[in-house]
Amino acid sequence: MSYQNNVFPYHIGVQSLHELANKHSRVCVMNIRGTESSLVTQISHAYSGGNVVAGVQYGESGGIFETPIGDIPVFGSISDVIRGGIEFDTGVIYLPPTAVSHAVSEMCARNVNLKRIVIVTEKVPVRDSRMIRYGCQNRKVDVIGANTLGIANSWDQVRIGGALGGDCPEDSLRKGSIAIYSNSGNFSTTISEYLKTAGFGTSTILSSGKDVYIHFALAEFLYCAENDPRTKAIVVYVEPGGFYEKQALDWIEQGRFKLTKPVIACVSGRWKKNLTRSCGHAGAMSGSGDDAEVKEGWFDGFFGVPVFDSKLPVVSRRGVRIRTIQDVPEAVSACMKLFGELPDFQPTGDLSLKPWFANDLGLPLPSNLQMQAVRAVSPYGEEIEKANRQIGARINREPMRNRSGATSIDPVDYNISLHGHKLLDLVEQPFGAICIFSVLKSIPDAGQMSVINPLLNWFVARGSADVSNGARGRKNGCTPNAYIAAEVILAGNNRLFQDLQSISSWLIDLFYHEADPKLGIDQELIEKKCSEDRPVPQLQREEDSERWAEYFGALLKTNGQETILTRFAQSYSRNPAAGVTVDPCKLLISAILLGLAWIPLTERRISRETAQDMGSYLGVNGIIVGVSPVNPEKNVFWQKLRDLKDPAMLATDFSSTCFQMLFNRIPEDREHFTFNALLNLTVTNGPGTLSALGAKESISARNHIATAYAGFMTNTGLAHGGNGFEAVRYLRNIFSGTEPHKTAKSELEPLLKRLSNQATQEFMLHKKEAKGGGTVERIPSINHPVFRGKAENHDPREVHLRDLLKTKGIVNPYLEFYHHLVKDLFAEGLTGSIYCVNVDAAIACIALELLAKQLDSGELSEKEAQEIVFTMFLYGRMAGVSAEIADHLSRGLDLDCRTPPAELVFLS
Repeated sequence: MSYQNNVFPYHIGVQSLHELANKHSRVCVMNIRGTESSLVTQISHAYSGGNVVAGVQYGESGGIFETPIGDIPVFGSISDVIRGGIEFDTGVIYLPPTAVSHAVSEMCARNVNLKRIVIVTEKVPVRDSRMIRYGCQNRKVDVIGANTLGIANSWDQVRIGGALGGDCPEDSLRKGSIAIYSNSGNFSTTISEYLKTAGFGTSTILSSGKDVYIHFALAEFLYCAENDPRTKAIVVYVEPGGFYEKQALDWIEQGRFKLTKPVIACVSGRWKKNLTRSCGHAGAMSGSGDDAEVKEGWFDGFFGVPVFDSKLPVVSRRGVRIRTIQDVPEAVSACMKLFGELPDFQPTGDLSLKPWFANDLGLPLPSNLQMQAVRAVSPYGEEIEKANRQIGARINREPMRNRSGATSIDPVDYNISLHGHKLLDLVEQPFGAICIFSVLKSIPDAGQMSVINPLLNWFVARGSADVSNGARGRKNGCTPNAYIAAEVILAGNNRLFQDLQSISSWLIDLFYHEADPKLGIDQELIEKKCSEDRPVPQLQREEDSERWAEYFGALLKTNGQETILTRFAQSYSRNPAAGVTVDPCKLLISAILLGLAWIPLTERRISRETAQDMGSYLGVNGIIVGVSPVNPEKNVFWQKLRDLKDPAMLATDFSSTCFQMLFNRIPEDREHFTFNALLNLTVTNGPGTLSALGAKESISARNHIATAYAGFMTNTGLAHGGNGFEAVRYLRNIFSGTEPHKTAKSELEPLLKRLSNQATQEFMLHKKEAKGGGTVERIPSINHPVFRGKAENHDPREVHLRDLLKTKGIVNPYLEFYHHLVKDLFAEGLTGSIYCVNVDAAIACIALELLAKQLDSGELSEKEAQEIVFTMFLYGRMAGVSAEIADHLSRGLDLDCRTPPAELVFLS
């Protein structure tokens, strides 16, 4: 065909797209051994039939670069290539940005046959780009790029430069009639794939690059496309920044060159409008009048029709603008239909959503909104199937010193979170539910709690079997953390824990890949599994096993909590395999525990190990509570639970069990609520506390779960956990001689003000006396290193709890006293601002309210009260520590809590 004369005010060395890259092109690649170029060049060379004739690697000469279809000679410079008698017309540059200009100069100076240079490198300095433009124009050399993935000719099966068409260009780049010009290299390939769904292939694809300078821009491309007999339409993808598109459209309007073929244009990047620095491509940043919306207007004005709508496909003979590249197939089809052109081949594939993964989060979605996963293309499909066969979460292991995947502290408001839930939001949850949530990351519902409470209490009953070490510890003056830890550490990995672990593992292997995700009962599957010849864990049968299996079985049925696992456990216990010893209670309890863990396990929120260890966590919790009464021989509830002659006791709410273990009485509703709130409030204070560190460091040393619990307890003491009684003693002294709970509401406020004033005056007196020498004892539980610096300060955790109590009609007089006190201290000039009442004060006030009557009556000694306050802390913290242990076992490494030598300091 007769080409238009070169209509540009600068050099363009090609008249048709076919000339940019074809089977006659000969290529030299600079930095051929680079990380990217070494991979891409092999594929391009093989796809193109061997078009790379030489490679340059500075500092090397005489080597070869191996490819599937033969070796490519490697030289130390362009001069060496020319001296070697090798001719090439196209250079490809893969060098770092600052080296690109030098490489261009060398090519232009040494190779008289050079026609074009493809610069793959991105973010070439603007100054260098100007010099490249100047030098190549003078030398009559075309430049593609920078930041390009190069050129592909689907007719000649030639690819020069980057990775257009990916690793299998022969699949993506099918011969056809559509030319593609794209600022994005990856989208060039994507668009070619999309075109195939409408039956269209490609002629030439040019990745223009999107550095600030685009050396071969849209005007040149459209000019060459018009002259290309293979091309019948052009797809254009552009980003914000630059006036190259306006220049091209204006020149067509002005008649500088003609364009009779339709253009399908997509402008992206509206979100970049207000950016002040590049995000992605260096040139994809709008300045004045070249943002995405403005560019959309350029094209809409040129086409004379509105943006493409697949429901009402209106196009003009000039083309149409599309909103997204997903509209490419339909828009191209509409334009080609207008011109009477047919597709290049039968359509292949479609653009319907084909998710490799689908998760409706258990929501009851309408069928049209439900996503169905499809098998991924190879090799991803095989890898996904392999991953789907894996059981539970598979978390990358890493050092866990000073790190946690279970708890966190908000650096702004100091709120503590457990598994993504703010602790303050969990305060009203039953404490038994929090014990489960800490390990499984899932809060049980009311139906599950009807089984969980008896289960927790059953473990407490077992844990209370031997309190001899605790009694010996008390006699020797041990604090509660020490004598309780003594019992816990001796539990080790006992036979009960081992049996529950092995049964849970066996049940997982049996049902994980076949059971309904919600564990619906499938009698046919149960019978199938009962008859399978699969090795069964050998269990040690215990006395009363049938009794407890019958009790828990009835409990499950009554409360509608049966699952395929529990039904199987009951069926298998009645008809075990020949020669197999079955403990029906252990089997059923393992099934219950695994049922609680099933959804977190199948959703891969917890590891298999965590699910199997549930019995160990609850078993240790049971020991802690079971051996904790300060006077077990006088505690009627403890004795009844230990003997367990009446199974109905197991239905007691777990926090009520904890209360009765300590106070030897049934809590009133008000007491039950505040006690439960106190336990939940002390569950965790983040992974950096001494108690959490003790557990984490024990796991780091590869200890059993029970030993890690003991590590948490031995890392508590009179300064951590046991210090709560300091505030209790302070308040007892302040309120000595008063009975705030018997005081009428109308008289309570004056009483609190009077006591606050007295406490303030006493503190002032002590402070004056200390000026002559001595120290002033601080007032416990006011002020906080984080919540300070304002005229009036508040600890949001204490505020939340105080407000919560008030919504329940509970006014704690001790806590209200503290709020009067911080204001009086400021009014007297003893503090520089109104200090916050911190959360420790709230805990102490709740504890004192629970203890007051028994202390006043002499039923409890002050030492016993101190032990109770300490033990309450241990109760709450045991739940939070179980979360840290499970997290560390799933994520951590052996010895990962060691202090690096570089952090050690020797003090002489």
